Amino acid sequence: MCVDANAGLRAQQKQRWREKNSTYAQQGLKFFNKETSLRRAKDRNIIGYGRDLSDQYVKALYTQGKGRIAVQNAAAKYFASKSRGKSLQGGRALSAGRNSYLKYLNTVAKVDSVMDATFGRNMAYAQEGAKRKFLNANAKAREALGIPAAYGAPVMLSPTDRFSGFLQVASSVMSIATPFLPGGGIYQLLNPGNVPSDRRLKENIEQVGVSPQGYKIYEFNYIGGDVRFRGAMAQDVLMKNPMAVGIDQNHLTVDYRKIDVAMEVV
Repeated sequence: MCVDANAGLRAQQKQRWREKNSTYAQQGLKFFNKETSLRRAKDRNIIGYGRDLSDQYVKALYTQGKGRIAVQNAAAKYFASKSRGKSLQGGRALSAGRNSYLKYLNTVAKVDSVMDATFGRNMAYAQEGAKRKFLNANAKAREALGIPAAYGAPVMLSPTDRFSGFLQVASSVMSIATPFLPGGGIYQLLNPGNVPSDRRLKENIEQVGVSPQGYKIYEFNYIGGDVRFRGAMAQDVLMKNPMAVGIDQNHLTVDYRKIDVAMEVV
């Protein structure tokens, strides 16, 4: 495999992609926590709404009880005065009984009016107030939720550029191996079928593996050069596949298109 000229740029883009994913995950977790808080707030609000309605109904029942006591007292006075009227004479008894009865009716009317207001208009006001309080509390809870995490524009990954990478490799090899190649060796280095791979052109040779087809893979540098390469040795390839080996100025070359080993910079 040849060197990717965009490897550095792609590495930076991958790092930005990882950072973007990490930020998105953190924002998503914060929003999830806010959603949990919203659900709890709504639960508290509905409980509060129910309590407000219950409290108002209890107040209405208390008022109703007071009204019934007032009616009871008025009735007791009426019947007491009626009983006393039996011992009175003439119109005085009739007048006292009538006045007592009128007071009783007036008390009943006042109590009925209070009850109508308590269980009618006042109860409607209380229910509407509790409802508005409940809706306002939910609105504040939703406002605190904010907006969900947004991933935004994706990080675009630049394509691999192995052709430019191969040119870089070829340029490095050419600067080292030009003395061994005719005409400056440009054609041979741009053509993977004419890569100088003679063991005699290399030094610091170290075997690092074997390809699936059985070709030994080495790391080395050309004599007089500092760049480390990975590839095959022409002498080894000659033993397995003579058709992949050529000769150029008494040195062996390898056609890397015919073997499963790539010439690359380490």
